[in-house]
Amino acid sequence: MFKSLLNFFKRKPATGSTGENQATADGLRKYAKVTYVTPARQRGEKRVSFNASDLHRVMDPRASYPLICSAIDSKKFTEFARVSLVKREGAKQGASARWTFKIL
Repeated sequence: MFKSLLNFFKRKPATGSTGENQATADGLRKYAKVTYVTPARQRGEKRVSFNASDLHRVMDPRASYPLICSAIDSKKFTEFARVSLVKREGAKQGASARWTFKIL
């Protein structure tokens, strides 16, 4: 009886806690590159802009704004996407964060 009560109160893992559906910084960087940078590069554009709320809308509810902002603000993103940050506007870690990158 006691064991069954303990099992009842055990914390159950949240949906997506296996990492399969969970947003990661690398996943966000890859999505941003494939969705924004690569098409702009193929169109011959010199710059590309996007904001955190665009990424959050697609990754929601698994991606928090701090995760999104830190993933895109990182040097790893500029190297991975072969871009250079031109302008960073808006909140440090919020929906209004907006990036403009020069495509290298």
